[in-house]
Amino acid sequence: MKSPIPLFVLICLTAIFTVPIAFADSTGVAVDIAAIDTATAVATDTVAMIESVIVDESGEQLYPMSPERHERLVSYSKFNSIWRFVSFFIGLAVLALILFTGLSARLRDWVSGIRIKFFAVWAFVALFLLADYILNLPFSIYRSFLVESDYGFMNQTFMEWLGEDLLGLLITAAFMIIPVWFFYQLVNKYRRWWLWFSLGAIPFIVLMAVIVPVLISPMFNEFGPLNDKQLEAEIIALAEQAGIEGANIYEVDASKQSSKINAYVTGLFGTKRIVLYDTLIKYFTLDEIKFVMAHEMGHYKMNHVWQGVGLAILFIMFALWLMNRLIHSVIVRFKNRFGFDSLSDYASWPLVLVFLTVIMFVFQPVTNSFSRHIERQADTYGMEMSGVDGEAAATAFDKLSVFNLSDPNPNAFVEFWFYSHPSLVKRMAFVRGWQPSPETTKP
Repeated sequence: MKSPIPLFVLICLTAIFTVPIAFADSTGVAVDIAAIDTATAVATDTVAMIESVIVDESGEQLYPMSPERHERLVSYSKFNSIWRFVSFFIGLAVLALILFTGLSARLRDWVSGIRIKFFAVWAFVALFLLADYILNLPFSIYRSFLVESDYGFMNQTFMEWLGEDLLGLLITAAFMIIPVWFFYQLVNKYRRWWLWFSLGAIPFIVLMAVIVPVLISPMFNEFGPLNDKQLEAEIIALAEQAGIEGANIYEVDASKQSSKINAYVTGLFGTKRIVLYDTLIKYFTLDEIKFVMAHEMGHYKMNHVWQGVGLAILFIMFALWLMNRLIHSVIVRFKNRFGFDSLSDYASWPLVLVFLTVIMFVFQPVTNSFSRHIERQADTYGMEMSGVDGEAAATAFDKLSVFNLSDPNPNAFVEFWFYSHPSLVKRMAFVRGWQPSPETTKP
């Protein structure tokens, strides 16, 4: 599901941890065509188990994968291979344009007449977001609407898509002022502002993890009880078996935006939610869904959200410390071009984002390695708790590849750098070869 507050999450440096812990890896990655062909062959035994062919409303065969869909998977993966890097440099170029044209300084000057500084900063943030949004809009339309439409994922008209995108912009503008204001207050007062900001981010991250599922996500989709009562009973039984009390289980109309398949767990305290895409319910069998949801319950039982918050705080601290070591010399060198001469000037915000964007990109292997580790733990938990056989679990992974046009077997470097989940071929091999531990088989 598209995050409604992507820039806000970027600012908090918690993109992996404050968004839902999802079952599928939605990262665009490079592709190895030979590996895809090999992965297709690996899945042959799984395909043989399928009782019937799955087709969409137009009559196109979705599963097992047709030769035409295989070609589309290769093409989509190639595109993502390129776009993963192109989007990184586009984002940096837009921020550099805002800096080197002096636009950021002019935005600061425009709001300088506002007497209360908090509202002056808020007005600056809103204007900056608008400028950044407009400059990025052609690329956003191309990637998020046109490409997704070309590959058959998009289920919205352009105006519906644009309306949600603008809603996300408004939400970002409403919430971003909190970390931005806090950031500049500390920069102006403390030498070790990066330490105090990291510690102060803890309650803010927790707060966002609590309110996003309840207040923000429902602005984009409807969350309701499962229509399939047999499935609901099975998931409730799994939750009880796992010792999860007060579990909130929802079906979300994700097909409103896209035909992609996923499920996730999110929220803290009383807002924790186990969410199934309606596309998952439509195309997966009962055993496949049981495995997926047992996997999601595993994230909750093993405290992966809290572990993620802890690692996010450490990463925020490191990233801001590193930025503080490097950013001042850049400001001194380009102060005449930028129109500001210190980090304490809130016109420096685009430069802060440049540094954070680069640091996040460079250190993706660290955060993704942690994410892959907890996903393997959740896969193990899913096998232990669901009671399904390895072939049913493998079929679930195979369907994710086919329905989402995901490269199931990327090269090792690509997986290491970009994948937040183990590759689907590795996950399929793992569940096929999984054996219950002695503790699991005890009566």
